[in-house]
Amino acid sequence: MAQSRLIELSYFDPHTSIRLTTYADTIVTDYSSPNRIISAVRFGGYPEVVKAMSDAIYGGATIDVCSNGETLHLDTVPKGYRRQLSHDGIYAAATLMANDDPQSLDQLKEDAAGDDSTEENKPRKCYIFCPAGDQDRLFEEVDRKTAAPLIPEFRDYVLRELIRRGELRRMEVFSVKEKMDAWVLSLLPEDKNVVQVLEDGLKTGQIAIPGATPGAPDGFAQVENVTSYLSTYGITVADRIRKQFIPLFDPASEPLSDEVLAINRYIQQKAGYSLYDAQLAVAEATKRQLQRCGTALIVAECGSGKTKIGTDALGALYGLGAAQGGKKTFNLVMAPSHVTKKWVREIGETLPNTFAMVVKSITDLNRLYDMYQNCPQSVFAVFSKERARDGYMRYPAVQWNRRKKAFLCPDCMEPVEMEISEDGTRYTVNADQFFFQKEHKRNHKCRRCGAVLWAPVVPGRQIDWIKIPEYGWIYRYRAGKHLMRTQNEAVLDQLTQIAAFPEQSYPVRGAKRRFPLSTYIKRKMRGQIDAILCDELHQYNNASGQGDAMAELFGVCRYYIGMTATLINGYSSGIFHLLYRLLPGLMLKDGKRYRKPGDFDAEYGVVENTYEIKDAAYNSNRRAIKRKTKSRQLPGVSPLVYSRFLLEYTSFLSLSDMGKDLPDYEEIPVPLDMPEAVYSSYEKIEHELRMVLKTDRKAAQKILSAYLNLLTVYPDQPYDQPAIIHPIEGTVIAEPPNMASFEDILPKEEKTLEIVREKLAAGERVLIYTSWTRTDSQKKLLKQLHQEGICAEILKPSVPTEKREEWVEKRVRFGLQVLITNPSVVETGLDLNAFTTLIFYSIGYNLFTLRQASRRSWRINQTAPRVEVYLLYYANTIQAKAVKLMASKLAVAGIIEGTFSEEGLSAMSDVRDLTSQMAKELSLGIKDNVEDIAAAFKKMAVINPGRENRQKQPVQTAAGSEVFSMPAVEHPAASGTPGGIRAVESQQQRMLYEGLLKKRMEEQEKRRKKQRTVDENQLSLFGPAA
Repeated sequence: MAQSRLIELSYFDPHTSIRLTTYADTIVTDYSSPNRIISAVRFGGYPEVVKAMSDAIYGGATIDVCSNGETLHLDTVPKGYRRQLSHDGIYAAATLMANDDPQSLDQLKEDAAGDDSTEENKPRKCYIFCPAGDQDRLFEEVDRKTAAPLIPEFRDYVLRELIRRGELRRMEVFSVKEKMDAWVLSLLPEDKNVVQVLEDGLKTGQIAIPGATPGAPDGFAQVENVTSYLSTYGITVADRIRKQFIPLFDPASEPLSDEVLAINRYIQQKAGYSLYDAQLAVAEATKRQLQRCGTALIVAECGSGKTKIGTDALGALYGLGAAQGGKKTFNLVMAPSHVTKKWVREIGETLPNTFAMVVKSITDLNRLYDMYQNCPQSVFAVFSKERARDGYMRYPAVQWNRRKKAFLCPDCMEPVEMEISEDGTRYTVNADQFFFQKEHKRNHKCRRCGAVLWAPVVPGRQIDWIKIPEYGWIYRYRAGKHLMRTQNEAVLDQLTQIAAFPEQSYPVRGAKRRFPLSTYIKRKMRGQIDAILCDELHQYNNASGQGDAMAELFGVCRYYIGMTATLINGYSSGIFHLLYRLLPGLMLKDGKRYRKPGDFDAEYGVVENTYEIKDAAYNSNRRAIKRKTKSRQLPGVSPLVYSRFLLEYTSFLSLSDMGKDLPDYEEIPVPLDMPEAVYSSYEKIEHELRMVLKTDRKAAQKILSAYLNLLTVYPDQPYDQPAIIHPIEGTVIAEPPNMASFEDILPKEEKTLEIVREKLAAGERVLIYTSWTRTDSQKKLLKQLHQEGICAEILKPSVPTEKREEWVEKRVRFGLQVLITNPSVVETGLDLNAFTTLIFYSIGYNLFTLRQASRRSWRINQTAPRVEVYLLYYANTIQAKAVKLMASKLAVAGIIEGTFSEEGLSAMSDVRDLTSQMAKELSLGIKDNVEDIAAAFKKMAVINPGRENRQKQPVQTAAGSEVFSMPAVEHPAASGTPGGIRAVESQQQRMLYEGLLKKRMEEQEKRRKKQRTVDENQLSLFGPAA
């Protein structure tokens, strides 16, 4: 209803005798209740009045509306609006729009009331605003609000039925100039009312699914789970995916390029083997992607040869395989420090006329570039990700002034100010010490004089600011104020120490007088870098210094290749910064701003919001109050991340694509029984924890991590364990008794020694993993192995990362039989093919570390017929629960790689982290079935009955030289392989690549012979005709 003038809004508070008056140009009201409720409003006036009126509406006040001589009393919903305030000169404007009821509101009220009968079918309200008369936009908004499957063909029927049934109601719109419609959509739990509309329409024939035949069977009679669904419709789904996502390179219908083949011939001559067909296909696709847009990602399983694939693609792009005809280039490689030498070796084996060197400083880089300018070779500068960002550390250079009670700029000596924004109103105050906890754009420079407020840390010089790792900078004389801002125990200990002794010396760790290598390249070598290969890409996915270094290098290169085995760490936040560094255009196109990562997490991740509901007092006019108390992110990433951001840029490769050349791989869980005395003590500790979890939740949250660690470690070392102290009362909750000693041999040690003896007798080497650093397991195992005359060593974290591969190789040459280490020490980069039996003496809670460490020797170049991984655990303990949960999470990882299973889907739907899941199971006292755990791991085994040992055989190349390649191996028949084996599931995928290289080389040979054919009647320039 159009109005001739602005609408007057007024509010009067009788307690303070304050009256507020503003003027609105748009008001939307919902008249379903006895009193009209404001659903949306836009008004303006002086900033103070607009802010006060906004607070009144947000707080649930009754507003008087005067228009055309008529006065209405409108109610509001307390804290039920999202609001935006803006300034335009001396005036301000405010817009408030009603929030949709959250989906979890009904459940929250049921929990609070303890009765689910009254709230079970209460609908939630969703508000829709769209242009007047625009049915398409209205239907799009309805589709966005509901999870029911709606398609454009259903538009007229769905809107008509929802309006007829009262589920979609039009609201009143009073506006001076806006032409809009406003609707309120009521949705029952699980959108049952919308689903019912669709079911009724399908039954009566008013709507029909496009392409469906009326009366025909739906084809789902034999479908009981996802496995049977894929068996029935897998080919149809795959065909539709291929039509929708056309690959850049299809190995089934397209040949490899001459450049990729030329690089592969060089690898054959240099290293003595050929790349596999699947590897060559990924190299070809990566080369084409670089030609198309300059950025390519390779997500390939551990051990699938990412290094050679990436360098092959880059060499083919520049034509380095051609006979001295390729372009000379200067390239960078950024990798973990312990694999830099490996990169140099791999580049030398892959690319001809190329020189690679490890760079450790700016001086090394400049010398290498000078050499590049004066020689005909292409050059690769290989440096570690740590070295790329290592540089001088900066601290807040501001000084505290007691008289002004402010931190002063070191240049102008005026107070440094910070901006505060509350409900759209911004103002400045003197900055506090928390403002300088971390350097960012707002505290980088003084607002008055523009001077930089941060200065380099000089090692050895004491300053007023102290750096606490994983927390930030604190002002030493006010450290106590930080105690209420963190719950990290390590940080709290340091803060308490600093608050008690502020004058003590606290050296800043990591402070160096060195300029960051990445920043130097960005400033001094822009336009001179041809390409960069970035290894272990997942390690740059956070808002970290190394991630920023990668972003700086990405900005100065012409071509970029990122490589990793695990691109996503399980959380949506783990991919946000990486996507913004590599694909900022796509992120902005998707409407995700860099300053608001929460929007990305809300759409593509799993966020758990905790609400607190307080019921209104008896006979009160106010509604129950709902307040958000906590929000945290849970594991889980939407598949849309792959389709929207990754598929266009990424090549995916798994070891199963080359499964015929892989050894058998099986993870074998081994349950063990604890000694009776130890088990009795364990049960007593577990019982005490259950009581705390059930009766004292506040204390349980603070001791949960320590208690779970105790229950995990105590069966392995039932002695010298610390007591658990109540965090509030200070009393001892549990004091583990000493039931053994360092000299005693427990069942785990017995089983470990038994496996070691058996494998050493068969001529194998054994790798033992111990995950818990607080135990003496490594020393104990080493002593027992030495007593039996077995040559064993411990690989400690103190060995520099870049020397670990050489450290292991040297000891293997001198007769090492058993290697003991922590899984995190070897989780990336190291190939441990000499060890074909792996024993997890203890298992941590990090799934990524477990997966990487367990596959250190399962590689395509592994010549042994079988790799076995033993997982030792004590039955009916928290260790058994950890192994069980690890099995389910590994099944989820299989889904990401294309191996579907019911266990994987079930685990994927459970988004709790491992610690939370174990705490829940512990409180419920669930007993695990040993057979179930063994069966879960058995399904994930990789067995290749038709595998043959790799043997080097001579092959004639197109150039006529004799090189070595691998013999073709027939695929095992599917019927002859057990149904749960992943090799069968990936058989069709491997057949896609089968014979790709052989077919291309035959085509080249035919073309070469055709070119050599000479007409008998044609004279030669060099002599008479034959």
